[in-house]
Amino acid sequence: MRLYPASPVARTRTATRDLVVLGLLILFAWTGMKVHDGILELTSVGRGIQDSGRAISATTRNTAGAVEGAFADAGNAVDGIPLVGEQLGGSLRSAPSEATSALRATGDEQGSKIVRLGVEQVRQTEKAANWAGWLVFLLPSVTLLAFTLPARARQVAGMHTAQRTMSGAPEHILAARAAYNLDFKTLRRYTPDPFGDLAEGRYDKLVTALRREEGLR
Repeated sequence: MRLYPASPVARTRTATRDLVVLGLLILFAWTGMKVHDGILELTSVGRGIQDSGRAISATTRNTAGAVEGAFADAGNAVDGIPLVGEQLGGSLRSAPSEATSALRATGDEQGSKIVRLGVEQVRQTEKAANWAGWLVFLLPSVTLLAFTLPARARQVAGMHTAQRTMSGAPEHILAARAAYNLDFKTLRRYTPDPFGDLAEGRYDKLVTALRREEGLR
């Protein structure tokens, strides 16, 4: 199947249009990628939220550990007191356990909520980036192809049909079709006397005109 006309001028013109369309599609794809990447940078906000949640959890755990450490040091300090030292020291060491356990649980719970919020923000941002990137690429691409592709397909189909139809056809029939169907300006580009050629049986130039105007050799 012939994709481009045989005439150098027509072939160059068609190839140039195809390259322009291809260049525009590449430009649309590049623009879509830039939009996608630009929106994707906003995922840093979600990752920052996740880091804040983890920091809250770590801070509360460190605080609970510091409180327990302070009471443990106090308990160790009174262990040596006669009679009541050991009992008092144990009481001091166990005194903050309930409060510090609650502190850790609260910190972990709040931190986890904030981390989940950050994860969801990243997911939504990635989804928006994908949608925006594809839309920026597809909308102009589909519009461009809707205007250019049908005509290009008709051109290729027309050349294919013409090649099959004219293959093996009698020259005098092809010459007559050229003389009767091509406009005068087109005919004069190939022969100064198209109807005289037809009448005298000089078919070569008329057949050449018909084939070239149909995009064939």
